[in-house]
Amino acid sequence: MNDQSAGWSPDSDDDDGEGRRQRHFVERQLMDRARRAVEYDHQERPRWVLQRLVALAAALALVAIILLGFDAFLTSVQRVLRMIEAEEQKQKQEQQQPAPKPEDPMPAYVVPAD
Repeated sequence: MNDQSAGWSPDSDDDDGEGRRQRHFVERQLMDRARRAVEYDHQERPRWVLQRLVALAAALALVAIILLGFDAFLTSVQRVLRMIEAEEQKQKQEQQQPAPKPEDPMPAYVVPAD
């Protein structure tokens, strides 16, 4: 009885010559592919050191640019806050000037401050 559902056996004698040649061709192709895969696995690959160094330098440059931009932003905010504080102090000083005493002589005219 010939049961082919279990697969073919290499020593089956009921194949014709064309089937053996095709099976031999497929086996050879599979063995060649396996051999190439093993050779590829044992090959030493390039390390791509230059590529990684360039990527690292670009990443560091990007981080530096972002940090410098953030620093410039904070510096400008501090300047604005100092200007606002200086204006408030100036207004407080103007409000704190003592009013002239009623006994003080009144000037005939006032010279504007330039």
